[in-house]
Amino acid sequence: MKTDIRLIYIVDDEPLLTDMLCDYLSDLDDRLLIRPFATGEACLAAMNERPSLIILDYYLNSREKDAANGIDILRKIKDHNKTLPVVMLSSQKNYGTAARTIQYGAVHYVIKGQDAFAEIYELIKANV
Repeated sequence: MKTDIRLIYIVDDEPLLTDMLCDYLSDLDDRLLIRPFATGEACLAAMNERPSLIILDYYLNSREKDAANGIDILRKIKDHNKTLPVVMLSSQKNYGTAARTIQYGAVHYVIKGQDAFAEIYELIKANV
């Protein structure tokens, strides 16, 4: 990983998971500036900050029922910047869901679980 600061967006509507992931990544690497968002719409509104990588939850409407889902947000992110790495995060263990996210431009699909945070950190190191 390069020595300069890297801005990482985490888009997930589960506050506890988001806080834990932010803390985990910040503790591992002080060169990461982590910015959390509860909705994809909020993430899209902040794209002018030019994040280095986005971690995007597949389901984003558990708290705000009208919030767009992760696939819709992924497509809009890729319309804005085709080369921006996006890692999809989900509790879905469905290979079809994973394949669709990759088809729309995600660099990887991480299933929420015991090793998810470590896997995300490795993907950040490999992609920024």
